[in-house]
Amino acid sequence: MKKIILATLFFAFSIVGFAQSKVNPGIRIGVNSANISNTNLEDKIGLNGAVFLDVRFTKFYALQPEIGFSNQGGESANGGEDLNINYISIAAVNKFYVAPKQGFHFILGPSLDFDFDNNFINIVNDTNESDVTPIDLSLLFGIGYEFPFGLTIEARYKQGLINIDLFDDFFDDYNENNTSLNNVFQVGVAYKFKI
Repeated sequence: MKKIILATLFFAFSIVGFAQSKVNPGIRIGVNSANISNTNLEDKIGLNGAVFLDVRFTKFYALQPEIGFSNQGGESANGGEDLNINYISIAAVNKFYVAPKQGFHFILGPSLDFDFDNNFINIVNDTNESDVTPIDLSLLFGIGYEFPFGLTIEARYKQGLINIDLFDDFFDDYNENNTSLNNVFQVGVAYKFKI
């Protein structure tokens, strides 16, 4: 019974805190420079974008849940086929402002990425199924500047934490212990609507 009461109180205080915070929706769009570690792939240019809710809890901190799209993978270094992986991302971006009423901020947060489309099929085993791990967990960090009229400029780095389990096509020296992780540098702009 005590646990139920405590959970109810926590939920009620969370709702009150959320309601007293300033909440603004927004959109974000940018460019990726993506690669995959321990492969012979080169950097691949792609797009990313998201819709978000900016929840400003204090003068120094905002939580920004995002749902977005990110085109990642790598370009073939030897004239072969490029690797294209398209992810739907759900991120919890924490924004830490350096000073009140100033736009400069640091970004830190996790992202859960779902591979909904890629061009890599396990041809060797003739299974006609994708050989890329369907989910990636990433950590992102970066810096940004938010102007008073709602425009934000950001630079982010997104590091994958789960081996995406590529077959030997993209390795110079393949062995079963190779770990291939997503690495993505993102530059973009966002606009936060005032409501």
